[in-house]
Amino acid sequence: MKSIILKSTLAREVTFYDRYAAAVPKALYSVKKEAPDLSGVLYPLPSRKKDYTCFAKSGNILWMGAANGLTRYDADAENDTDKVLFFSATRDLPDNEVKAIYIDDSEEEESVWVQTSSGVVNIVLSEISPEEKALRLTEETEKYVSRRGMCTQRNLTVPRELSSAVPYGHSDNSGSFTCAYAVGELCKYAVMKRKYGENDERTVKAKASAIRATEACMLLMYIPCRGDGFVARTYLVPTEPVPDDGLFYRITGDKAVCLPTTDGKKRGIAGKEIYAGAPIPKRLSHLYEDLGFTKDGLVYKGDTSSDEITHQYLLMYFFHLILGDEDKELDEIVCNAAKNTLKHIIDHGFEFHETSTGKPTTWAKWSKAYFNQPLGWSDGCLNAAELLMYLKVTMNITGEKGLWEETYNKLVNEEGYAKLTSLHNERFFVSSMFEGVEPVEGLMYGDNMLATSSYWLLIALEEDEELKELYKNGYRGWNGTFRREHNPAYDIPFMLSCPEDEIDTEALSDWFRRVGITRLVTSVGLSSRYDVPCRYRHGGEKEASWRLPPDEFPISKYDRNPYAYKDHEGGRDCYQVESAYIYTFAYWLGRYYGLIEEE
Repeated sequence: MKSIILKSTLAREVTFYDRYAAAVPKALYSVKKEAPDLSGVLYPLPSRKKDYTCFAKSGNILWMGAANGLTRYDADAENDTDKVLFFSATRDLPDNEVKAIYIDDSEEEESVWVQTSSGVVNIVLSEISPEEKALRLTEETEKYVSRRGMCTQRNLTVPRELSSAVPYGHSDNSGSFTCAYAVGELCKYAVMKRKYGENDERTVKAKASAIRATEACMLLMYIPCRGDGFVARTYLVPTEPVPDDGLFYRITGDKAVCLPTTDGKKRGIAGKEIYAGAPIPKRLSHLYEDLGFTKDGLVYKGDTSSDEITHQYLLMYFFHLILGDEDKELDEIVCNAAKNTLKHIIDHGFEFHETSTGKPTTWAKWSKAYFNQPLGWSDGCLNAAELLMYLKVTMNITGEKGLWEETYNKLVNEEGYAKLTSLHNERFFVSSMFEGVEPVEGLMYGDNMLATSSYWLLIALEEDEELKELYKNGYRGWNGTFRREHNPAYDIPFMLSCPEDEIDTEALSDWFRRVGITRLVTSVGLSSRYDVPCRYRHGGEKEASWRLPPDEFPISKYDRNPYAYKDHEGGRDCYQVESAYIYTFAYWLGRYYGLIEEE
């Protein structure tokens, strides 16, 4: 199994200015405007050669401007993927019509000033190590994104100004995304402790971050106060607005009332009261009590999906593994949460139930009844792996067998769940063809992370070699959608699970190198590029013909198609900042398991 080799790389530091700001060098406005000589450039370029109208050169590095953006060409770049870099609006430029370029040779780092039709930008390419990038992204998330420990995204009131983040930031999957962030922070703590010792300031800081994120996730497992293991998607304090996008419950005393959202009214349960008298551990309630709030008035979101449940079990496994012996109090809370939620699933016929409706939630069903439905026939392969993983994790972290082992053995030996985990490839292909689309079109891209979490831990915890091989083959059945992404969040767990299989570690190195140093949501000029042919899939979805590097692709979470032929992907352009987990989860996981080597 080859290691992922990471080196220090150039990161894009971008500062925007008004056209005539005092900081803008006067030389920018006096540079001679002429087209570059590109006769010796053999690489495809983002603009047509005839469309470049201005340039600036420093040594062998050529900067060129056109009406669709800015190009940097370095024939001597160590990596082929770095020979041609593209800069576009709104990520790197005010707009795409480049008027003039000036290289400031007085700076130690590569510094370029660019004038466009509507403004000026200073682009500085500064060297940064992979670890420095991880720490910088984490600092951004902790300062501007974290909401009482939950790390998803925040909206801004002033474009590009992170300090203008609004004091709320609801996400449909707050628990799911924060779990991935927390696992990264746990692995970071373990790496820092191993490298610097447990009393080093960096280690202490990493531990505090890991604990806070874990507490935030565990709070979602207790905050419904139903006492039956039900888990919330997210929660709001009384000062936060309640969005109209699902089922929300407001707690008052030992009751919770379903709020009159569109969904609540549609289901006929708006105003319905349910039990909310179970206690929340003091260790978790401090997250809102420290801000002056009590349980009364809290609002949580229901209709929870398997996304939240699966990632919670991933987190609980890693917390117990890394911090269980050091934080017995929180470990007990984690173990009880794992048992309570799993008991809920078993007691309700392998489904997650809403008390207010008496029915299963929309996307949390692991029952044979669901698997025999049209949608469940395809979903069942992943869902079977999820449920078996929950059982294995619970046995592992609690040290208890009993009901969990009995249920696991029954599902494997009598109900065919183990066999089902190996059928994803064929069933998903058939399902996609039936819908008239290719598998990469029919995929819910968030399922890739669910499959990664489920098969990875299932393989790691299974002791029976025959079952382990069956699960590994099931994991390989996802290669058709996994491998083309070259996403280390998927490939590192796969390397750990199937070390005998080949993974393109150079592509993973490229991914790590090209992730940007901010998670500000911005657009890119993909649709105007001439070096990225697009293709139409069978169902009509438009994709780029090759995987663009992250710093030239729209900002998104793991749940989006990385080949989508789009200039923007969700969130308000320049008015939102995303969590760092997309980089930190994979980076610290690789460091923890020794799969990443830094030069």
